Amino acid sequence: MKSANRQPSITHREWLLIGLLLIIMLLKGVLWSLAFPLWQGPDEDDHYAVIQFLGENGRLPDEADIWLPDEVALSRELADVGRLDYNPEQRQGWSGTTVGLREAEFDQVSLAERTSTDRRITGKLMHATPLYYMIAAIPYRLIGYGENLFVRMQVQRLFAVLLSSPIVIIAYLIARLLFPASQTMRLTIPTLVAFQPQLTQMTAVISVDGLFFVLYSLLIYLCLLVLRDGLGWKTAVAIGLVFAAAFLIKPTINGFVPLVALVVLYDWWRRKGARWRVFWAAVLTNAIILPPALWWMARSWRINQDLFYFNPVVKGHRIIQNPFYDYQFLPHMLDYYQSVWGGMFVTWWAHFGWVDTPLPPWVYVLLRGLTLLAILGLAGKLARDWGKRPSFLAWRLGKRMAPVVVWLFLALTVLVPVLLLQVYDLTFWWDYGNGRGLQGRYWLGTVVPMLTFFTLGLLFLLPRRWHHGAHWLLRLGMILLNVVALLGYILPRYYL
Repeated sequence: MKSANRQPSITHREWLLIGLLLIIMLLKGVLWSLAFPLWQGPDEDDHYAVIQFLGENGRLPDEADIWLPDEVALSRELADVGRLDYNPEQRQGWSGTTVGLREAEFDQVSLAERTSTDRRITGKLMHATPLYYMIAAIPYRLIGYGENLFVRMQVQRLFAVLLSSPIVIIAYLIARLLFPASQTMRLTIPTLVAFQPQLTQMTAVISVDGLFFVLYSLLIYLCLLVLRDGLGWKTAVAIGLVFAAAFLIKPTINGFVPLVALVVLYDWWRRKGARWRVFWAAVLTNAIILPPALWWMARSWRINQDLFYFNPVVKGHRIIQNPFYDYQFLPHMLDYYQSVWGGMFVTWWAHFGWVDTPLPPWVYVLLRGLTLLAILGLAGKLARDWGKRPSFLAWRLGKRMAPVVVWLFLALTVLVPVLLLQVYDLTFWWDYGNGRGLQGRYWLGTVVPMLTFFTLGLLFLLPRRWHHGAHWLLRLGMILLNVVALLGYILPRYYL
């Protein structure tokens, strides 16, 4: 009887802690959103421009609507956005130091410039997938509509924080699935996710990425449910709805298609007595996804002459100087994977602002060292467990963590985006003579499995008696990294 009462008590206490962590992430997101000056999130002015267009015009941008609103274009000039290289002595135009204070000029911008486009500055996201912008246009109209650009921008940042913070809850749900018998893992993983510095920045500025990370993580969770319990119609509907929403936010979710297909195929293979049930559930998933996907592809083809994106190179808005057309596969692959370990690794962890504010080099060296140790720990554990037959029953009963096949799926969620980005970058070289550039933020949809592997790999190297202390060290270390990044690097970069 004591055992029966103990489990609900543990679950209730865990949910209270996760609720507290969610509140902390919201408050932390507010602080970070206030710390970044105007348009210092990646493509932040372009994201905001689409929201403003929808909020002002009440319709989606059409084929001729390719320009930034004059108000946004003017704000880039007033704020010197993108004009200053990284230098601790430099400040942006609104900071009141080296360059000068021009914040008062925003109050003088006329109402007509919210919708006029006389300056003819290309808005590279005006023809992007519209779902996030449609949602964000609601608070644009309802909150602060009569205020200046700074207020309306900050409302959108706070809205982005609100939409993206539930990733902490999804991280907890994933950890509960993977570690039904380990309370420490169920609390460590959400804590690491909540305080991961680069995720904190990306969810505190105006961007579609924060909500996209939530949906990407939710798809991972739903696939784990399929691996544990099988594909039923409820899970099929959930996968269809989440995938369709993610597609209408960012079509790069297409990279998740082979992962879902593998999970469904595996479930069909193992459920010999219920294969038709799995088949029809998969049909239901596709029936939910295809209508919105086909709608966007048809619309994008009409306004972009591309199935998914507005291409500034093809449209003539981006002129490439001195193109390099003969990048071959093997040299590109070598350079690409060097960039994964270099630029993508660094910008996945902590590299802030649109003018690039890094942490000291030794921090990245330390993180690389810990990552290598984690990889060694995972490899050793895999070698020990490879011959063991997957015990799905023990996993379902909550007696042990997920079997090897589940971890192989999670590894694919980390590796597949990197492989697809390699192909994407190489085809851009071949087609246009210029790569797309690789940033760690493209990888943050996998932040939950990556931090899970990071934690597990390090723990596998330690004696079990040290695990409790290691969990606390990891949690406190990530919290400290977040606080130091904000107080020691971001605020001095812009204000001190």
